[in-house]
Amino acid sequence: MEINKEAPYILGVDLGGTNVRAAITDRAGKILGSGRAPSQATEGIRTTVGRIADAAETAIKSAGIKVEEVAGLGIGVPGHIDEKKGEVIWAPNFYQDGLPYRNVVLAKPVSEQTGLPVIMGNDANVAALGEFRFGAGRSVQTMVMVTLGTGIGGGIILNGKLWTGATGGAGEIGHIIIAAGERGGAAAFGSLESMGQIAAITERAARKICTGRKSLLAEKVGYDWHLLTPKDIADAAAEGDELAIETFEETGRYVGIGIASMINLLNPELVVVGGGVAQSGDLILGPIRRSCLANGIPSLVKSCPIVPAELGDDAGILGGVSLILDAIDD
Repeated sequence: MEINKEAPYILGVDLGGTNVRAAITDRAGKILGSGRAPSQATEGIRTTVGRIADAAETAIKSAGIKVEEVAGLGIGVPGHIDEKKGEVIWAPNFYQDGLPYRNVVLAKPVSEQTGLPVIMGNDANVAALGEFRFGAGRSVQTMVMVTLGTGIGGGIILNGKLWTGATGGAGEIGHIIIAAGERGGAAAFGSLESMGQIAAITERAARKICTGRKSLLAEKVGYDWHLLTPKDIADAAAEGDELAIETFEETGRYVGIGIASMINLLNPELVVVGGGVAQSGDLILGPIRRSCLANGIPSLVKSCPIVPAELGDDAGILGGVSLILDAIDD
């Protein structure tokens, strides 16, 4: 099914392991209607495709438009994505017949259920595309985005285009090895993700608490560190808590090493930092910037601002919109 290049509206979809969010926008990225449904990621592709279609239908209805007025559907999907084939090569949080997705065709059944042409991409890459076109990166042509959250993802924009690599797997910034042999997890031992994701941050704070150091965090959760969240640590740091500030300093040092490597390699105009952890603002961005200066080529780092993302949870949806706009432009 071909993109309707004359249609005035676009449907962007952000598919997550818990929910699927959809929104109708105009070509300027203004959201006119939205929809949400549980993604039911473990219940097979047919169920998940149905939930995508439900969210899409709700968005179209809430915008008060017809399907025929929509140019296409752009969707961000977690995992390794082959955009040309519309296929999920690998996605660890989505299941078919009890096993994680491997070589699962997704774009075609979504197109058949929604009646729209579909373009898909990796969710972190797509979020980077959204920030590039509509958010913090709209004034540059080359940028890197890093998302800090449950995992660490990212995306690369080169000369105004999303770079996805030879097989669609580029931009896996969280898998850069920055401390070989250290902490592991879902990602490789010593990877940026293993050292900077939410679980690593809370664990880092918990280990300090367990040494008996005085801290607002110890007063809040005692030794039950599983209750800790990055927001708890940020709140304590904002009140001057030494342990919490130290936790962000150490986390920022690791993240900064990874970002410095990207700056050294790509010489981007801008680095955008998003995700839930980035909401801590300068508590995390300050240490990241200092670490970049310490570990990167100074002339490259100084010419590359490191800024917070602007679109929040809408980055993925507006990135999906951008996939369709790029296809129209091409």
